This record gives sequence, C-alpha cells and structure tokens, in this order.
Amino acid sequence: MKTTQLLLLPILLTRVSSQCLSEDDALAPPPHPSLSQVAPFSLDLFGKVLPPSGNFLFSPFSVWSALVLAYFGSRGDTKAQMERVLRLPAKEETLALYKALRQIHESSQNYTIDSANRIYVDNTLPLYECVAQVLPEEVKNVDFTQADLAAAEINQFVNTRTRGNIPHLVEPLDVSQARMVFVNAVHFKGFWEHQFSPRNTARERFVVTPGRHSLVDMMARTGMYDFGASEELDADVVELPYRGGAASLVVLLPRDRGTGGELDRMLQRLTPATLASAVGNLAPNKVLLKFPKFKLESSLRKELIEALTRLGLRDLFSPAADLSAFSPAGGLAITNGVHKAVMEVDEEGAEASAGTALVVRAPTRSFVCNRPFLFFIRDKIADNILFVGVFREPQKITMKFSAVFLLMALLVSGTLGFVLPIPLPVPLLKGLDVSLALGDQPIFVPADHGRTLEPAHQFQQHHY
Repeated sequence: MKTTQLLLLPILLTRVSSQCLSEDDALAPPPHPSLSQVAPFSLDLFGKVLPPSGNFLFSPFSVWSALVLAYFGSRGDTKAQMERVLRLPAKEETLALYKALRQIHESSQNYTIDSANRIYVDNTLPLYECVAQVLPEEVKNVDFTQADLAAAEINQFVNTRTRGNIPHLVEPLDVSQARMVFVNAVHFKGFWEHQFSPRNTARERFVVTPGRHSLVDMMARTGMYDFGASEELDADVVELPYRGGAASLVVLLPRDRGTGGELDRMLQRLTPATLASAVGNLAPNKVLLKFPKFKLESSLRKELIEALTRLGLRDLFSPAADLSAFSPAGGLAITNGVHKAVMEVDEEGAEASAGTALVVRAPTRSFVCNRPFLFFIRDKIADNILFVGVFREPQKITMKFSAVFLLMALLVSGTLGFVLPIPLPVPLLKGLDVSLALGDQPIFVPADHGRTLEPAHQFQQHHY
C-alpha cells in the first residue's frame, strides 16, 4: 500500500523584526511524542475540504507539518491564532515534538514514512542565523527570479521524496513572485501484517447508490482482525494492521439502510469523541474481510486556504500576517497553498507468519466494503492521523471504439441506451456505469437501462 501527499505554501514578502525561533531551540525531544491533541484540527479541516461527491484523500498531518514550519517564524496575533487552531504548546515544546516525529519516521523498519519538510528561501532574503541552525535540513536557498529553475528544483525534490508518485507539483507561475516556499511531502508505504492473496481477488459489484453499481477488484481474506461496531456512527469498524503494528488502516463502513445517504450521515456525526469511541471498542474477531483495490489522487489549492481561514487562521493568509521571526528584511504573508495526495491499495504485504497455530472457534464476522466508506491511516506510536479519505465509487471502465463501430451501433439502436448488435469485451451488470470514448468525446450508456451487453474478446478493455 502506497500513500503520497504534498503541501506547498508559497510566501510573499511584506514586513518584519528579530529573534530566534523559540526560547529553547535545543530542548530535548520527548521520549513518547503524541499528536492526539491534533485530532480536532484534523477532523475539522477534513470536514471543511471534503467535496460533496466523488472520492477524496488528504493528509491532515502533512498540512499540520507545513503550518508548523510557518509557526516557528510567527509572532503576535498570528502566533496565537496558530497555537489555537493547530493545538500547539509553546514553541520550544513544538520544536522538540517536531524533531521527535522526524526521528520516529526515519527509524521505522516495518513501514516507510518519508516525511520531508523544506523551506525554499529566495537568495535576496536574509534570514536570522538561528533559522538555518535550528532547521539545517529544511532551509534551502533558490533564485525565484529564475522561476523555471526554481520550480524544477522544487518538483525534483518532491518527485524524489515521494518516490516518483508526485513527479510534478508546481508551475513557474506558482513561485515567480514568492520569497519563501514551504513544502511538505509525505510518502507512506506499508506492508500488510497479513497479506491478501491475489488468487482471491475478483471483480465484484460496488454499490455506489441503491440504483447504481460499478465493478471493482475486490480483495478477500479471512483472519483475525480488531473489529467493532459504533452505535453513535451507525457503522462497523475494522482495523488492518501494517507489519510491526505501529501503523494501521482503520475502515468505518456505514450500515446499509438502503437509502444511499449512509456515508454522509456518518460523516455528520464524526467527531474526535465518536472516532475515539469507535476505535477504542475494537476487539479481536475472526473476520471475513473484503476490501477493494484502488488508487486515489486528490488536489487542493484555494479551497485549502479558504478552509484554514474559516478555522481561525485569519492573519496568516493576509497582509496582517506576522512571520517576523524569520527575517529582518520585512514581513511575510502566505498567499497560496497547494496540497496533493496519492494513495494506492493492493494485496502487497509481508508473508503470513509461519510457525504459529491459532485455533478460532468464534463465529466469523463479515466486513464487505462494497459500498461507500471512510478510512484513516493511523500512526499508532504518535497517536496521529496520517491520512484520511472517503471512497465513494470505483473509477469508470473506459473502452475505445472506432467511429465506424459506434455509428453502426447507433444506427441500429437509434438511442444511447441500447443493446449493441456487436459483442463487447465483458458482460456488464445492470447498474454499471460505462463511458465510451469517440476521440475525446465521451458517450454515456445509462446505468439503469436494464439490459446487458454481450461478451467477446476482440476489443481492448481498460480497468482502472
């Protein structure tokens, strides 16, 4: 399973004063760092940026990390607002926590979290000496007057740190007026504690709404998982551990009430308290688990800044911003933000452990993710939400046909809801969305037409 995300905050210069980043920049990192206090920020921001339809993925941890870099340079009302919204302690404690999290991620052997923060500073902008001393790996000088080269350098950094999952993030226009750019790139790669066998993966129906279905590659496995139910969220919950147990994927599956609005109702009830209760009530059970393979990719730009402003970061994105702890040359204000996240889920994982016999006599629970659900990737060491997303529907199957073929079909049928006289590559179930492409123009076959298309093999089929 691979998950990648990135946040970019370009900064314009406006005004400043002097001082170091905190009262004690050398404060030792805490032995057991925790971000449990950040959960309200994570869920609040998720609720603000979640679109009303479609799949979605983002990393509250990445947004928090990039904003913490900006926090180190804040003062006055800007600092107070950031402490309140981001749930931050004093600067010296936040700096120590930041360093501790970096050490945890770098030392993990059972999963990979490539969390890379960088502050790109224009060559003409003088920084206080302590900035580079306290954050030596984060500060990098560039020439933003050479916007093409600056954008290429940032993209190369992002591409490297995300292991090729985000090869291109910024355009020269994004950085041409910047004096500082804050970048956070997170790449997560975890191996299942108990892998899914590819032999058990099969095409199955996914119920997008009661009247509309799609096909998805569904993985399947029966084994011991932490399983529970939340009456407050009206959902079943299962936790899929990654190797080593330090991280996990938590899935909240709303109970099927036949309305199609179950996920939205659950999201309305989702709070730090209801989430903590749902996860806290899990217990080992023998579970028949079916979970779809998928790849998600989401981007946020202006909606991210708007959401953070609504949460209470009013000054940070305005001329009133006080980031004067960074530079004596003048004030800085964040003018733009870019967030991108990519996630891939498949059967990949460690081989099941050998040499252990487990006899289970309890009845098997069923957890079949064949309808919209919510998921989290948890860093269990720091009690932190790394990624959060919703999966509402598989991507459509797209098939390419020649103009002659489609013209023949349309002439015979006289409608777009038709039974084609020429066989197609795969039997399609009633309710499946199919997009047919003629050149670059999509033609839609209605999902509820009620008739199926005949199978054959002479045309190329693309599954996503």
